[in-house]
Amino acid sequence: MRSKTGNLVFGVFFALIFVSGINAQSKNDKTVVGKVGKQKVTYGELKNNIGITSSEAPTLDELEDFLPIYLDYRAKLLSAKDKGYFDEPGLLEEFDLYSKQAAYSYFLENKIKPTEFDRYYQRATKEVKSEHVLIALDAGAAPSDTLKAYNSLLEARDKFLNEGITMSKLNEEYSSRRNGQLMGGDLPWLSTGVTVSAFEDVLYSLDKGELSMPFRTQFGYHIVLVTDTRERSMSRLVSHIFFRNSPSVTEDAGKAHRLLSEGSPWENVVVEYSMDQPSKPSGSIGWVNYGRYAQDFVDTVMAIDASKPFTEPVQTAYGYHIFRIDSVQQFSSEEEKKASLMDEFLNSPNYKKSNSFIVNWLKDNMEFKLNEQNLDRFTAYLASKDSTSVNEVDPPSFKNIELMQFNGESVSIERFHKYLVDTQSDSPALSYSNSWLDSFIEKIIDGHIVQLTTKEFPDFENELENYKNGLAVYKINEENVWSAETVDSTALWEIYNNNPETYSYPDRYHYYLISSINDSVLTEAVEFVKQGNSPDSIRTYHPRVSVLMDSTGVFTEEPYDKLESMTPDTFSEEFEFRRRSAVFYLQNILPARKMTFDESFGRLLAEYQPVRESKWLEHLRKEYKVKPDLKKLRRAFNADQKNN
Repeated sequence: MRSKTGNLVFGVFFALIFVSGINAQSKNDKTVVGKVGKQKVTYGELKNNIGITSSEAPTLDELEDFLPIYLDYRAKLLSAKDKGYFDEPGLLEEFDLYSKQAAYSYFLENKIKPTEFDRYYQRATKEVKSEHVLIALDAGAAPSDTLKAYNSLLEARDKFLNEGITMSKLNEEYSSRRNGQLMGGDLPWLSTGVTVSAFEDVLYSLDKGELSMPFRTQFGYHIVLVTDTRERSMSRLVSHIFFRNSPSVTEDAGKAHRLLSEGSPWENVVVEYSMDQPSKPSGSIGWVNYGRYAQDFVDTVMAIDASKPFTEPVQTAYGYHIFRIDSVQQFSSEEEKKASLMDEFLNSPNYKKSNSFIVNWLKDNMEFKLNEQNLDRFTAYLASKDSTSVNEVDPPSFKNIELMQFNGESVSIERFHKYLVDTQSDSPALSYSNSWLDSFIEKIIDGHIVQLTTKEFPDFENELENYKNGLAVYKINEENVWSAETVDSTALWEIYNNNPETYSYPDRYHYYLISSINDSVLTEAVEFVKQGNSPDSIRTYHPRVSVLMDSTGVFTEEPYDKLESMTPDTFSEEFEFRRRSAVFYLQNILPARKMTFDESFGRLLAEYQPVRESKWLEHLRKEYKVKPDLKKLRRAFNADQKNN
C-alpha cells in the first residue's frame, strides 16, 4: 500500500503535470475523445496533460493508457466539487500556505534570479578600489540615532568635497570603532559578489573619484569613495603549504622547500609541514581572487609565475606559504563563462533563497514608496508618549494618513499602529525602532506575493489551480480508498476469516540485540544478564550499551539468521553490527499462532485497497457517465501523424 504521504505527492504531482506536456496544436486537437458528465475531454487536452517529460510526442499506446486514468481523475474532481471538498477550511488553509511559498519560489526563480544575474554578469568584468567611512548602527536603531548618523556623514562628505579633508582623516574622525579598530578605512579590490548587495550597488554606481551620499547597509551608514577601477583579474586555483609565524618559521619553510626541490611529492610535504589543517592533504584552498582574502595575500598569488611547479617561501598577512598554482581561470566560450559566473552568483551575497531576501528585492524593485514625512510625524508622536504602552496609544490624528504605497495599495498610519498593538503591545512607545517598521513592511509585501506572481506570470495561476485540484483529489482518495475510518469492516472480516494461514504468525524469536562500541562494556552487560538480571535493566546500569528488543519480526538475513541455531536463555557469539560489537540474547521462541483481527488490520487494509479503489472508481464512472472514445482518439492520432 502507498503511504499517505506518497499518495499526497502522487495526487498533487498528477495535478501539476497537467500544466506541462506537449503544447503543439493541430486541427485534430478539438476532437472529443472522452466525456465525464457534461464535460468534454479533447485530444489536445489529453496530449497536453499526459505529462511526458521528454521532448518527444506521446505514442498512441501511451495516450490510450492515459485516457482512462485522466477521465477517472476528472470524475474524482467533479465528485470532490459536488461534495464540497474545495470549501473545506483545512484544504483552503493548506492551499494558502502552499500558494504563498510557491509564489516566493516562482518569483525568485523566474524574475529575481535572471534579473540579478544579468546585473552580476555586467559587473563581473570590473574590480573597484575604494575607501569608506562607517558609523555602525543596529537594525533596530532608534530614528534619532539613524538621523544623527546620516547628518554626521553629510558633514563628513562636505568636508571632503569643500575642504579637501582626506578620507583617511574622515575615517579617524567619524567612523565607529570595534575592539579599538576603526570600522571604516581603505578597502581591498572588490569584485561583484564579495560584499553585501546594498554596499555593492552603491560602489558600482560610482565613477572613479566619486564620493557617494550616505547610505545604509546591515552594518550601519557609510559614505564610500571609488579611488580606482580596473579589469577583473582571472581567479587562480591555489594550493599552499602554510607556516604560522614563529621563531622557527623560516627554518621550517626552508626545509619543506628543499624537500620539494629534491623531488618529494607535494602531498607528502603538505601532510608533514603544513599548519593549515582544513586544506590537508592536498593543500588546496580553492579559487583565489580579490575580496575574499587580504589584499597583500591576493597580490602575492596574482604575481606568481603559474608555469613554475611551486614558489619559494613567501610571507603574507597570514604567515609564510609555499604556493602552487594549479590552474588559472579561463573560458573557451561565452556559455562556459556564464555557467561559471552563475555558480559564483548563486553562492554570493547577491542571491539568497530566503523570503526576507525576496521581500527586500520586491521593496526595492516593485513600486514601493515610503512617506518619510508622515512616518516622522508618527514616530515623534510615539516618542512624546514616553513610557506609555503601545496598546494604550491612540493616534486619532493619523487616521487615513498614508504611510506607504506598494503594488498600487495605499497603507495607512492607522494600519501600522494596529499592527504595533498586535505585535508590540506592552512595549513603551518611546522604544520604537526601525525594526518594527521593517517587519510591518515585510508583512504587507508578504500579503501581496501571490497577486504579484500571478500578475507577472499568468501561468502561475494555472499551477495554483492544479495544485488545489490535487489537494482535493488527495482528500477524496483518502476518504474513499485509504482511510481506515471509512473502510467496510465487514469485507475485511471476510478476508480475515477466509485466509487463516495468511494472517498468522510463524515461530518467532523473542530476542535482545545488545551492542556497544567498547568490547569490555559489552562483556560487562552480558555478565549482568547471566547473573539473573533482566536485559531490560541493562541501560540503567550500563548507559553506554544499546539494547533492542523484538518479538514480532521474522528475519532470515544476517545477523538475524544466528537466532535459528540458538536455544532460549542463551547468548550468541560476538559479531559486528553497525560498527559496534554485538550479541544476541534469545529469551524465548514463541509458537506459531493466528493473528488477532486488530493485529492483521494494517495488512488487511493494504490488501483490500485495490478492491476498494476499483469499486469506488466503478461507482464514479457510473455516477458521472465516464465514456472514453478510443476510436476517435486513434483517428485523431493517425491524422496528426499524417500532418506531421
